[in-house]
Amino acid sequence: MDLTTAACNKASMHHDTYAQPPMFIQKAHWMYQTMRKTELESDQNVFDLGKHQSFTDEQKRLWKPAGCVSASQIEAACIAYNDDQPLLHPVKDAPIFEHRDFPGLRVIPGLLPPETQILFTSCLMHRDLANPAHKINLQADYNISYPPQINSNAKSHRFNTSFFARDRAATADLLLPRLAENHKPLNNEQFLYTKLRWLTLGEQYDWPTRSYAKHATNFPEDLSKLVTGLFPHIQPESGVVLIYGAKGFMPVHRDVSEQCERALASFSVGCDGIFILARGEDGGEGEAAPRTLAIRVHSGDCVHLDGEARWAWHAMARTIPGTCPSHLASWPVGTPAATPEEEKEYKKWKGYMGTKRINVSCRQVWD
Repeated sequence: MDLTTAACNKASMHHDTYAQPPMFIQKAHWMYQTMRKTELESDQNVFDLGKHQSFTDEQKRLWKPAGCVSASQIEAACIAYNDDQPLLHPVKDAPIFEHRDFPGLRVIPGLLPPETQILFTSCLMHRDLANPAHKINLQADYNISYPPQINSNAKSHRFNTSFFARDRAATADLLLPRLAENHKPLNNEQFLYTKLRWLTLGEQYDWPTRSYAKHATNFPEDLSKLVTGLFPHIQPESGVVLIYGAKGFMPVHRDVSEQCERALASFSVGCDGIFILARGEDGGEGEAAPRTLAIRVHSGDCVHLDGEARWAWHAMARTIPGTCPSHLASWPVGTPAATPEEEKEYKKWKGYMGTKRINVSCRQVWD
């Protein structure tokens, strides 16, 4: 399946970054957010592409196979991501599915192999989070004491610098508020478990203005190799990393600030989540009739948005606790190439990813 998108065309884009989402998808967001887990498991309107072999005839009518990302392509991309180190386990072709009523939406279940998921999580949460050049949601309100950056020439591996090398409640590492009357100090446990919500890689997205800032950090070279290896038509310039807790969700929104029409690839690791996507309008008829789609995404899945779906209203309605796969559930225990000293420190945080899901949307920003 050729996932290549059409060339960028800024003149065709007329998106209001301050537009309000239709009421019908907001109602769906609220419904899935509050639905009991038992009801969620039995809801035929929540599609789990990892279980496509057991789909009903009606579900198979809606979701059509659209080729696959070959095992050789996945293996090559993952090896390049891991500094040319071979994978320890065989890789399978990853099937691509597209929905009949949502042009441009493609779901690729199980795209990232388990060991790549571990490396992916480790790069983001050790190295990239500890880089002060990458914006995080707490920088506006807190003075953050970052771990010292290790001279790259002296690094034995890429995770020598990490917030997870600190104690969970050490007073020496407190995050102090810029305005003491507005916020309380945070220890590392409060910071990493409850208050950390997002960080941005590469082109820095400014949430208040809903636009990209005039400065950027370098998009991680290894992550770029992974993305372009899997999707050669995407040249990632920005990565929005969302960190969800057990009750975490993302409100309904559209990704319409990029000055380019290329596709977006959204990767998930950790616990399952319910992703919803919408087309149509409140009260619309025919092609404008309101439609909402709910997808259960698992660790290693990728949602590829192109064409009409690239600009659609969407949301992460909820995280589903207790669904983190075993290969990630103990992280940061299991961090690749950790030294004995680091392993000792990481044991203090054992199980962090067992309560989390991380979503990384990689996109090109400029034409």
